[in-house]
Amino acid sequence: MKIKKTFIYFISFFSLAIMFSASYYLSYKSALKKFNENAVERNNELILSLEERQMLNPTEQLVENGGDTDNEDINSTLESTDNLSVPVDTITEDTILPTTQYKLEIYDLVTGNMTEEILQIPSYLVGLTREQVIEYLHNYLEDLPWSEFEKGLYAYDLLAFSKDNIVLRKVYNSELVEYKYYLKSQNGYIVVYYGDQKTVYEYTEVSVENLTQFEQIQLEEGLFIKDLDELYSALENYSS
Repeated sequence: MKIKKTFIYFISFFSLAIMFSASYYLSYKSALKKFNENAVERNNELILSLEERQMLNPTEQLVENGGDTDNEDINSTLESTDNLSVPVDTITEDTILPTTQYKLEIYDLVTGNMTEEILQIPSYLVGLTREQVIEYLHNYLEDLPWSEFEKGLYAYDLLAFSKDNIVLRKVYNSELVEYKYYLKSQNGYIVVYYGDQKTVYEYTEVSVENLTQFEQIQLEEGLFIKDLDELYSALENYSS
């Protein structure tokens, strides 16, 4: 009786093993077929792209066409396209890599001091082309963070660019920063911004309801404040 049960267990285990093996094999064959189909499709897309850009090796083109051309025709085709060859490093436009050396120059117009730093390339620059870097610098100047506005960032320029080396220069002029704060009414109360007019310094509880019409119009349009002393004085006057 025990031998019979053992035999039944063995047969069951063996059957399950065969079923799992067959299932795995079929899954493997299906995945392999799909991979090969995708590989062929990607290869065809690459060949089509190269043909459109006239960058496919002439010999490869002849092979794709069936290889029914003799050696003399092949040599003739190669000779006629010698002047159209493009160096590999010019096919793809240079972009910034994680290994690109990054030098940042800081120039202070007021003191005349120039400093240089070799820094790790920032992640937000990796992958950008020359034109994209220039666009980034332009947008940065158009929307300065307060820390840069306060120091008087005047210019941000690209001095050198390649996949191996990039040099940027920031030029500061602190004398351009005449006003440190900016007052504006919002929802019936005075809000204090930094001089960039977008970074909030403080939400006050000073209401504009009891101010004169002239003062209310001033605060609706916005009022520049030179320094902290002038800010405290203005808030005191508005709240009295």
